[in-house]
Amino acid sequence: MPDIAVYGLGEMGADIARCIAGSGRELAAYDPVVDLSGELPGLRQCASAGEAADGARVHLVVLKRLSDLQSLLFDDGGLCASAPRGSLVVLHTTLTPQTVRELHTRVRDGYGHALIDAALSRRGGRVSEGSLSLFLGGSGADIAAARATLEVYADNIVHAGPTGAGMTVKLCNNWLLYSNRNAALQALRTGRELGVEIDMLRQALATSTGASWALAHYSELDEGIVAGRGAPRVARDRTASELDMAREMAASVGEPPTSLQEAFALIAAM
Repeated sequence: MPDIAVYGLGEMGADIARCIAGSGRELAAYDPVVDLSGELPGLRQCASAGEAADGARVHLVVLKRLSDLQSLLFDDGGLCASAPRGSLVVLHTTLTPQTVRELHTRVRDGYGHALIDAALSRRGGRVSEGSLSLFLGGSGADIAAARATLEVYADNIVHAGPTGAGMTVKLCNNWLLYSNRNAALQALRTGRELGVEIDMLRQALATSTGASWALAHYSELDEGIVAGRGAPRVARDRTASELDMAREMAASVGEPPTSLQEAFALIAAM
C-alpha cells in the first residue's frame, strides 16, 4: 500500500505526482476530475479521499479553495478520519498564516495528526522535473519527517519557522511578484506608447538594474495585459485572491503598506 497520497491533480499537483512516480515510488491519489493512473505507473487512483488516505503516512494536499480543503480534511470518511493516527499532512494550498494555524490545531487536537504548511513557488525550471521552492512552517521534528518526501519534488526547501511561517513567506513573495509585475507592465506599456519595440525594451530592462522575475518570464498573459486585451478570469481571480490574503496578513500587524495597495492596480489592468 502506498505510503504517500496526493490530493488534487491540477497543474501543480499533477507535476508533484509525476516527480514522485518518476522516482520509482508508489503513491495514492485522489481528484474527482483528473485521472493520471494511465499515465503514471505506480500511481493508484482512488475514488475518494478516504480511500487515498487509508494506509498512507504522508498526505500532500494541493487544492485551490479553502472550502474544498475543509471538506477533504474534515468530512466523515475524509482524510483526517481515514488516515492512520499520527500521519503528516503537508499543506500546499495558499492560505493566510492564521488560517493555517487554525487548521493545524484542529487536525492535531481532533485527529492526532501533524500538519505543516509547505507553500509553493516556481523557480526557473520545470516543476515536473523538481524545480520548485517550498517555504515550510512547522516544528523541527515534523519538517524532518517530511523532508525525504519533499526533496523528491523540490530543489529549494526553506524552513521558515513555526506553523504559518511558510505561508507568510509565500504571501510576501507574492506581494513582491505582483508589485514587480504591475510596475513592469506599466513601464512596458509606456515604452510601447512612446514607440519603442516591446521585445527589445523588455530584453534591455531584463539585463539591467530594472530586472525582475516578472520581466524575465514575460508571457502571452502579460502581453495581453500590456496590449489592453486583459487576462483570463482564472488569472484575475488568482491574483485577486493572493493579493487579498497578503493584505489580510499585512493588516494583522498594522496598515498595509502603499506598495501592496498599489499592486491591486494590476487586477484592474487584467
